[in-house]
Amino acid sequence: MYQFDTVIISDLHLGARNARCQDVVDFLAALDVKRLIVNGDLFQDPQLSKLRECDVEVIEALRFLGQTVQIDWLVGNHDPDDRWLSALLHIEAQDELVLDIDGRRYLVCHGHRWDSSLQWPWWIVGTAEAVYSAVQWLDPSHRVARFLKHKSKAFCRAVDRLRQHAVRAARARRLDGVILGHTHVATDQVHEGIHYLNSGCWTEQPNGFVGIRDGVACTFQWQAGECRTLNPLSLPVLEEATVLDDPLVATA
Repeated sequence: MYQFDTVIISDLHLGARNARCQDVVDFLAALDVKRLIVNGDLFQDPQLSKLRECDVEVIEALRFLGQTVQIDWLVGNHDPDDRWLSALLHIEAQDELVLDIDGRRYLVCHGHRWDSSLQWPWWIVGTAEAVYSAVQWLDPSHRVARFLKHKSKAFCRAVDRLRQHAVRAARARRLDGVILGHTHVATDQVHEGIHYLNSGCWTEQPNGFVGIRDGVACTFQWQAGECRTLNPLSLPVLEEATVLDDPLVATA
């Protein structure tokens, strides 16, 4: 079992062909946690279409965990109306929350509010998603998909702008950090004095999440039943971004 005070996951995209449902179920079963925050995009489609049996198993695992663990639900741009989430999981959805971590206050939200690419024409976004999914299907290791994503100038600019907006918002509210999802890029960095983390996604390997224990928040990855991170379990002190990728160093 992996012990955390709080775990933050995002971007499960249940209903999508590349949703890694079994990974999620295995991960939840391996957790010893007091609080779970689902930070947006639990579902792929606001109409909850194309849900498969494996997607339902994830929902059942979350409902089972919710019997003993506090679960907070934050809304993402792919999620259905708040009333659907409440009826399905008996949890009230929120847009954001402020999390106290050993006296440091972190803004937690999905992050799509700052994503200008959501205003792009639908056919551009749809084509990019189709190419990304096809590459994932052709290469089960997902190394090629990650390489193409990190080499896309438009994608990298969008990720960087979102981070800048999030850091600016945290500073304006006199917070110490911000934890997002949305970009599918697991990140752990300090930028202009603000601790910025992104929980990655559960649609490509390795899967990402933010774990909090002993008063410290770090971005971790989950793959093949193991919890891993690049950083030691301490707050980063460098200004440079640490974007998690291979190779990994296990810390569990």
